[in-house]
Parts: sequence; structure tokens; C-alpha cells
Amino acid sequence: MLSRSIFGASLFVVPFLSLSVHAASISLTVDNDGALGTDRDYTSGLGLRWSSDPGTIGYSIELASQMWTPTDIEFETPQPNERPYAGLLYLQGRAYHQTDTVAYRGSLMLGTVGPSSAADSAQSIVHEIVGSTDPKGWDYQIYDEFIYQAGFQAHQLISRTPIGEFSVFGRGQGGNFQSEVALGGTYRIGIDLGNTFGATSVIAQNSVDVGMLSHSDDGFFFFTTLEARHRFSDITIEGDKPSENDDLDIQRNQAAISGGFSWYSRHWGAIASVTAYSKQFKTSDLDQHGYGSFTLFYRY
Repeated sequence: MLSRSIFGASLFVVPFLSLSVHAASISLTVDNDGALGTDRDYTSGLGLRWSSDPGTIGYSIELASQMWTPTDIEFETPQPNERPYAGLLYLQGRAYHQTDTVAYRGSLMLGTVGPSSAADSAQSIVHEIVGSTDPKGWDYQIYDEFIYQAGFQAHQLISRTPIGEFSVFGRGQGGNFQSEVALGGTYRIGIDLGNTFGATSVIAQNSVDVGMLSHSDDGFFFFTTLEARHRFSDITIEGDKPSENDDLDIQRNQAAISGGFSWYSRHWGAIASVTAYSKQFKTSDLDQHGYGSFTLFYRY
């Protein structure tokens, strides 16, 4: 009789435990300002990421590329008061810990800017496929340079209702890519917010960190994230480059806002967002820029 009871209990417990997701994931993220009808500044990014089954500490590794262009890509030579062309190819590792009220995330990036990033070829191929203007100024891009950068981010819950929450965060990153410190806040509305706390950001390729959804079986949320930052350096503007480019002073005080939607089931999920940010150098003729982002991911 006892063995039957144990067996019966196990039939109940095993399915119950199987509902608790601690899933590894593979995700593909595409950023592009073409979604907003523009082709300038941070113009596109592509990233492939693997995230672990998190447990207490989660980690991920990402191979990605990003590129920046001036306002008008039809000119073959640099124009006055325009940012230079710049491409970035990098490998980034992350580790994070999250609860339903606090979340911490650290990162280390290694890569290269310059011709070795192959951003010029990538953009030309994409523009040929979609029938866009061929970018003509890549001969004057930022020179090759090895990239290293470390970052840290912390989130703290302020308030939560059954369907909504407000939290604040602080972050900093240092190295020779983009060194900065930032403070901001996030508001989310959705389902199972406690198990996905701290997943949002305004950083390119990271509007939502897929790995930080892994404690939740299924759900969705809408989000808005706003941050103010002070940028100390930006190699995509200040890096070594051909003398034909203007020397530009970066805008130290900047702001950004990101809004979007994340949906996920036990195995599949998608994220769509739009990010707008203030000008990156002082003499920019445009006060703001933006891009759209889409992520598709599989959890197993």
C-alpha cells in the first residue's frame, strides 16, 4: 500500500516539477533604423546569443556586429559635421543573478572596430538585397582597433501590482568602446513579472535579455525604459580615422528611451521594440535618432 502511495505521489510531483522552467535558449536579434524610415547613426546590428539554464547564476555568450554611418551615405568622401563610418564585431559574455525584487548583470566584451569588422561588406550586401542606396563612404571608416569593455547593471523593484511594476536601475561600463554611467527607470505591464525581473534595457541588441526570461514558463509584458547617461568616450566617433573626417566632440550628457513587447511560450518567444536616443556628438544637426529591434528565440 505504501509503495502505491509513493508511486501515486510521484506521478503528481514529476509533472508538477516539469512545469518549472529553467530553460537554456538560443536567440537571434536584428536592429535596424530602416524600421523608422532612416539610415543614419546607429543603423543596424545583428546578434546570435546562447543563454544557459540559469539556476542561481545565469550566463550567456553572444557573437554580434553593429554599424554606424553618417546622415547621408551617398557621398564618397566625408562631409563636414558628420560622424564617421564605424563597424564593430564582438564576442560578449554575460553573467547575471535575479530575484523578483533585485537583479544584477555583468558583462565582458572583446572585439574589433574597423575594416576587420566587415561592416562595409555586410551593409552593401543587405542594401543590394533590399534595394537601398549603396553606402559609398566606407573607405573613410574608423581604423582597426582591438575592443575591450566591462559592464555592470543593477535593478531594484520600487512597486508591483498584480499586472504592473516600476523599477529603477543603475549601470556603468568602461573600456575603449563606449565608457559611460547611467541611471533610469522601467515600467512593465504583463504576466509573471516577478520571474522576469530586470530583463529590460536601452542598450543596443539588449532591449530584453532573453536569458532573464528563463525562470518563467510562459507570459508576456509591455515595457517602457528610460535612462539618462553621461558618456566619457565613444570610439565610433573619437577613434583614429582618416584625416578627411571632421574631429567631433561627443555629447557627454545623453538620454534614451525604449518601448516594446515581449511574448514567450515554453519553447518559442519574440520581442519587438523601438529605441530613441539623443544626439551623440555636440554639433550634430539632428537632436535624436532611433531604430527598431526584433528578437526571435527558442528555449529548450
